[in-house]
Amino acid sequence: MDQNILLSKIVANPTDTTWSQAYSTLNLYIVLSIRSESTESGIVTSGKELLEKIQREYFSLDEKSIVNIKEALGKALEGTDINSISCVLSTIQDRTLHLIIVNQGEIILKRDGKVGVVGKDEEGKIVAFSGNIKSDDIVIIGTGDFSKKIPVEKLSSILDGLEVSEISEHLAPLIHEESQGTEAAIVLQYKSIESPPQEEAIKTPEPQEDDSIEELGHEEEKPKIKIPNLNIPNLSFNITNLGRKKITIIAIVLLIVLLVGSILFEQNRQESSRRKKELSEILTPAKDKYDEAVALVSLNKGLAYEEFDSLKSTLEGSREKFAPNTSERKTLNEFIGKVEGKIGELGAEATIANQKVVYENVDFVSFRDGKLVAVDLDGKIFLLSSDGKVEKEIDSENGNAKSVVADERFVYILGTEGITRTTKSGGTTTIVESPESTISIDNFGSNVYGLNTKAKTVDKYVGETRSDYFVEDIALENPRSMSIDASIWIIDGKKIRKFTRGREDSFSIQGLTGSLGDGSKIFTSLDYSNIYILDPKNVRIISIKKDGEFEKQYSWKNLSSATSFSVDEEGETIYVVIGAKLYSFDL
Repeated sequence: MDQNILLSKIVANPTDTTWSQAYSTLNLYIVLSIRSESTESGIVTSGKELLEKIQREYFSLDEKSIVNIKEALGKALEGTDINSISCVLSTIQDRTLHLIIVNQGEIILKRDGKVGVVGKDEEGKIVAFSGNIKSDDIVIIGTGDFSKKIPVEKLSSILDGLEVSEISEHLAPLIHEESQGTEAAIVLQYKSIESPPQEEAIKTPEPQEDDSIEELGHEEEKPKIKIPNLNIPNLSFNITNLGRKKITIIAIVLLIVLLVGSILFEQNRQESSRRKKELSEILTPAKDKYDEAVALVSLNKGLAYEEFDSLKSTLEGSREKFAPNTSERKTLNEFIGKVEGKIGELGAEATIANQKVVYENVDFVSFRDGKLVAVDLDGKIFLLSSDGKVEKEIDSENGNAKSVVADERFVYILGTEGITRTTKSGGTTTIVESPESTISIDNFGSNVYGLNTKAKTVDKYVGETRSDYFVEDIALENPRSMSIDASIWIIDGKKIRKFTRGREDSFSIQGLTGSLGDGSKIFTSLDYSNIYILDPKNVRIISIKKDGEFEKQYSWKNLSSATSFSVDEEGETIYVVIGAKLYSFDL
């Protein structure tokens, strides 16, 4: 079967007690939402773990029949309160669309211009549906709260005349307005699907009829869509009753119509030929670039994602060359949808998720030893909970901060008063009054370390006594940022260098796409598995294993303005300061 699937997704932003996701990979499409009564339940972690369990059970199946998929989904939900979730799973096997709804959800089909609900939930139950799929069918699978917010009557008007890539753009504002955090949907369009020898259509409801896709085990004949007959009346007139003069006038009018028609036809033909040529000039290199990006997936997912994303931007810039109602515009939109499908598959490996503002009017953030700390330029310290509530506010009196680091006991600030140490109870001590040319600080145990750009070294402070950390003849070239676990990690120019006990260790990165940009910052901690790099120039945060293996890349255009970041590896959260606002998103 030649199957080409266009898709787009809509997901609401999470809250303290709700989380939702629209997930797609290979031939599996899932919308999932979860709700909790407690704000301390780890809703994001619970949702991710449940989604991973569903994937594992699905891909472990040798035969992906509707019965097996339903049983696998039930197994994945063992131990989960089914009334706290809403889930719809969709997959296509041998020209048959399998759909399973858990507790709440809805399935909507658009076929031949008609839109209707073909599958609904049964509260507290797992319900399975299946039916044959046709080329150009559009299927929308949504969580229960999505279907409540956008009922089929409203959705029907939105679907008219829109491409798949445009549907989500029209739905997104409706979803994010007064969002509950549990609204999620995937819009799927099936293209170029070979028809079976004797076509059986998924049932699409006629107006004011209660109809649905055949339920599992239901064997009644599935009626085809009825299209009303259009009767065209016969038109006739008696030429013999017309005068010769009238005949002459009619002949002249017909000749004029034929002449104008032929001119317009030729103009349209030439314009169509021009558009086809222009489309070919766009799509031919685009298809080559698409194939190259596909080949990259198995080698470097981060680089493949960048290639697909770059291709999408290029194609979208060419979209306005064709009018919305032309076949060339439709063909281009379909190819863009194909690229977006690949971006969606790789998205979990390359883009940020669940970003939200945690706190405002701060300039630095530090997370270590389970403590989240934010500092403004005036040196005011805010001890925060993970949801952004201020637990304590302390004035360090060390303004114009350039670097901040905190641990379980102290907050260290590099500012106009030098390097200071402030206790969580509020007392401030000056460690160094004027640390010349120091741009970054960190601590390990009771010692403080400063990255010195003038001497191109690392200063070690034991109390107020300074010494050189390096015990070998080591010269840094262009030091920019520093972080410490048991070793000291330094961004030096465009590379990362590692030092232990004053001596340099061998370290290199494998698989990183592109070099580090100017202004990059590094962060890690003693018990962390990875080091993390904020690279504002390339709008990304990079995760690298401590043996040098590139692991993951998080891309977001707003990272170009990021000034400070920190990572809670155990809590799977990244914190970043952008425009004096503290954001968090999933690690």
